[in-house]
Amino acid sequence: MKRFLQMICCVALLAACEQGGDDVNIGSGSTIAFNAENIVRSVITQDDIDNGSITVKVCATQNGNTLYDEEEIEREETGKWYPVSGKDAWVEDNDYSFYGYAYNPAQLSKGLSINDKGLSITVEQPTSYDESKMIDYLLSYKFQVANGNMRPIVQLQLEHAMALVEIYVVRGNLFDAQLESLSLQNIYSKGTLKCTTQAIANEGIANVWETTLGGAGTTTYTINPSGDAAIIGDTRENTATKMKIMCIPQQLTSNTRLTLTYRVNEKLTTDSADNWVRHTESFQLYKYDPISYKTGHRIVYTATIDSGVNLQGVIAEWKDVDYIEGTILPEIK
Repeated sequence: MKRFLQMICCVALLAACEQGGDDVNIGSGSTIAFNAENIVRSVITQDDIDNGSITVKVCATQNGNTLYDEEEIEREETGKWYPVSGKDAWVEDNDYSFYGYAYNPAQLSKGLSINDKGLSITVEQPTSYDESKMIDYLLSYKFQVANGNMRPIVQLQLEHAMALVEIYVVRGNLFDAQLESLSLQNIYSKGTLKCTTQAIANEGIANVWETTLGGAGTTTYTINPSGDAAIIGDTRENTATKMKIMCIPQQLTSNTRLTLTYRVNEKLTTDSADNWVRHTESFQLYKYDPISYKTGHRIVYTATIDSGVNLQGVIAEWKDVDYIEGTILPEIK
């Protein structure tokens, strides 16, 4: 399972000449092509894109008429992407509107349903913790071209419909500490998400989603590490004790808790005999920032064990940990 990726930032895109040569901002050929410079890292990664395990589809209109109806696109060796059914030419004086979405097709029978040309999805995340089964889904902004004579490379700037929640357990000024269990309790793992307003590319705003939650909101994710995986490090970068979850956007309730059981070596000096003591702490997460998990947010909880446990929750940009929020189409090589 690869790293999750993560607020939303737009990517700067490069265009390519249709007939070779240096990359330029406007395509010099007449074929409609899709391309991008940067890569999103999340449940969906560049490796997934390159090996074909992720599907990317586009919808488009030409003068208000359907041009692409959930048409799959594939990457060629040039680095540009084209519809599987064949290449289409730009038509001068015609206006166009494009958008795309990306998903893992293996998840269509395992909790993901896509409707309304990619603008509505139903998601059922796993009910027990398994990073490899977490569902990710990305929808782009609209990319509009007022005149087909412009012939740009079509930019697919995608954003995550889910929220990424990361939990880290670190230690303060202690000799040793080990984690016995970590639980995120009582969240909703089912829901229907509908994009009610689709943003325009490069305008600096996000898509607007409406979420209808399903189920009882009692899903609990737990890890019980052992061996080296139970060792609590002194920073987020070196601790083995962490959890990453793709969450349905939702408001937290008084029942949403973070609970951890851990052991601390409470010996007095380096030369003293080991003195392992077990502790349990539980936190009502709605008392911490943020009070809700929103589309495209990366929420980071850091539980620092010292004389007690200090919990901090923040919303961070995904790019801070080399998660780039933008398009998943890979760069020109």
